[in-house]
Order: sequence, then structure tokens, then C-alpha cells
Amino acid sequence: MEVCGKQKIFFGSEQKHGLKYQRYIGDGDSKTFSSIAEKKPYGDSVPIEKIECVGHVQKRMGSRLRKLKALWGEKKLSGGKTIGGKGRLTDAIISKLTNFYGNAIRANSHNVN
Repeated sequence: MEVCGKQKIFFGSEQKHGLKYQRYIGDGDSKTFSSIAEKKPYGDSVPIEKIECVGHVQKRMGSRLRKLKALWGEKKLSGGKTIGGKGRLTDAIISKLTNFYGNAIRANSHNVN
């Protein structure tokens, strides 16, 4: 559904509004972007560039850390504590890490190399 909808937006933009989208702000779903870029809605002269949304990158990081915490939840690590125990990977720590991660990306967006 999402792929089809975004393709309609890209392919109809020039005729309906007289504009060509050159950038696609993505949420990590590579199927949508690759299907649009592959079909070249404006021909070879206007390539589509994908820009990752920092908010979505942060969200994915938080989701993966929570999944990791759930996966390892009851297993004892070195020191005899679980991954989510005191001083370990708590929900508060995950929130802080994702915020720091997002801030680091934003602060260094000019230096992608």
C-alpha cells in the first residue's frame, strides 16, 4: 500500500503540480525508495536521493535495544545480573542512548564521511 501510494505521488507530481521531487525522506523502508528510484519517475535526468529521517533512525535503534533486552531478559550475564538489571540496560538508559545517538547524528550531519 505504501509503495503504491508514494509511487503515485512521485509519478503525478510533474503533471499535477509542475514539480519534480529530487529527495525522498525515508523511514528505513528500502522497498518504497528502491521501487521509486528503479522506475525513474522523471527519467535519467533527475535521480532521486534518499535522506534518512533521524527520528526514524532513533526509533529503530530504541526498538532493537528493547528487543535485545527482551531476548536476553532472564539470562544471567557476567556479574550474575540480567541485561536489564540495575546499572544495566534499563528503559531509561535506552531512552538516553537513543537521544544521544540522534543528537550525535544531527550535530555531525555535515560530516558524513
